Amino acid sequence: MRFGGNILLFSAGPPGAALQEGAIRKTVLVIDDDITSRSIICRVADRAGFAAIGVASVEEAELLIGSHVFDLVTLDIALGAGTAHDMLEALARLSFDKPIVVVSGMDPASVEAVMTTARGRDLRLLDGLMKPIDLGALKACFERVLVAPA
Repeated sequence: MRFGGNILLFSAGPPGAALQEGAIRKTVLVIDDDITSRSIICRVADRAGFAAIGVASVEEAELLIGSHVFDLVTLDIALGAGTAHDMLEALARLSFDKPIVVVSGMDPASVEAVMTTARGRDLRLLDGLMKPIDLGALKACFERVLVAPA
């Protein structure tokens, strides 16, 4: 499978920050079909200290989760050809055991339904954020994962 040019990679780190020698940055997979939202979330993650990879589809996300280690996933509800429910099913099938943040511009009831599905699949739901994204709340989610033990 080829990626259709939809992958974003941010790994420069916070401005003025340097990693200690031998330090490994935690990684976040940002799954959002909207390029603007995906870019913003990746940029906030990068500034919080994560290496961020952004993809637009369930298919791209499944391939990456199957071949890379991620410390966090942010997940939009509507993903073009797929849905958050499809992605949650894939995450459960892949035994993904890291935190998930649901991010969506849909109504709060839809966000809650996805969060309920995540809990029902024994996935680690960290938070649900509405679009437009409160960047402070998003950064706080990233910081909670950064300080958590590996």
